[in-house]
Amino acid sequence: MIKDKIHQYFSGKNKVKRIVIATFLAFFIIGLIPKLARLISTSHLAKTHEYIALTETPTIQEGMPNLELSGELKPYLHTEIFSRVNGLVHSRLVELGDKVQKGQVLATIDTPDLDEEATSAMAELVAAKKHLLESQYQYNYEKQSYKRYKNSSSDGAISRQELDTHYNSFKTSEMNYFASRADVDKASAEVKRIQALQGYKQVRAPFSGIITKFNVDSGANVVAGGSNTSTSLFEIQQMDKFRVTLNIPQNYVQYVKVGDTLNLYTPDNPKLKIKGTVSESAQSLSPATRTMEVVAIIKNDKKSSLYSGLYVKSDINIKGKEKIMTVNPSCIVNLDTGSFVVTVDKSGIIKFVQVKIGRDFGDKVEILEGLNGNENLITNVTDELKNGRKVKFKPNK
Repeated sequence: MIKDKIHQYFSGKNKVKRIVIATFLAFFIIGLIPKLARLISTSHLAKTHEYIALTETPTIQEGMPNLELSGELKPYLHTEIFSRVNGLVHSRLVELGDKVQKGQVLATIDTPDLDEEATSAMAELVAAKKHLLESQYQYNYEKQSYKRYKNSSSDGAISRQELDTHYNSFKTSEMNYFASRADVDKASAEVKRIQALQGYKQVRAPFSGIITKFNVDSGANVVAGGSNTSTSLFEIQQMDKFRVTLNIPQNYVQYVKVGDTLNLYTPDNPKLKIKGTVSESAQSLSPATRTMEVVAIIKNDKKSSLYSGLYVKSDINIKGKEKIMTVNPSCIVNLDTGSFVVTVDKSGIIKFVQVKIGRDFGDKVEILEGLNGNENLITNVTDELKNGRKVKFKPNK
């Protein structure tokens, strides 16, 4: 009878529909069984597994042993030499790369216009001196004449009006004399000025150094320096010692002082160490780069093949000057409100502590603020940990 009902169920109009439903139920039951098994297993493990926090303490260590920075060697002194007078280059006496001494003549300049001015100024000086002699003679004559008339006026032989006339003549000659003296001083100063300019017909080295550039040859027209059309005659550099400018990052400014020694080397020869001394400091940070500019002086020992414009690296020893705190990167928890570490005290109570992170060294992360250095930090932090929860813990070995 049951067979007949089953046969009747799977026959007729609903036969296909019923087969599909039966197949779907079979697959659903087959997929549900493993999930139920895993759920039961997970629930069982959750009841039997207890969370144990693994802890480490921060590490206090010396910072970077050396601070490596890049710079460029510059000459200790460097200037471009311009002509102080207008004229034509008569001769150039030095070549590129020549070593020169302070005061050595580098070139001579013909200055016909200036020479003409000198002749004219000398003539004016001679004329002014001649006029001075004349005015001095007239002044002395009027002075003596006034004295005689003044002495005679006491006897009543000379009227008051006549005495005043001689007094006016005396004072007029006196003013003419003083004016003539001033004209002589003025003409003399002009002659000295032009003679001083004539001294610049010889272009001299302002300091001992090396000629690193020249822009003129014999016959070139030169204009006195300061004009828009003036061109430098020479470039000279003092290279018995060099300057190198370094930009010290903010974190290390406190460890670099004027008078400190440092090593420099070229990238192509890092084994050759060149000694230098910090001689200048800007004493302020650049707001754009957060660095402070310092200048080091390096003596040219003639053996290290140093020259101006050479790219160098500095090797500043700061070992023992910097102490830093680092932690295991797995201790860091990044939340929306910042970076945190999770500490656990002796009684097992955990606490989230916000920290300020510094440099990332790969296996360690620098902590700038937030920790004292003696905290127990959890390394296996999970999402279930909350402030105030009590956990068991052990050192992470």
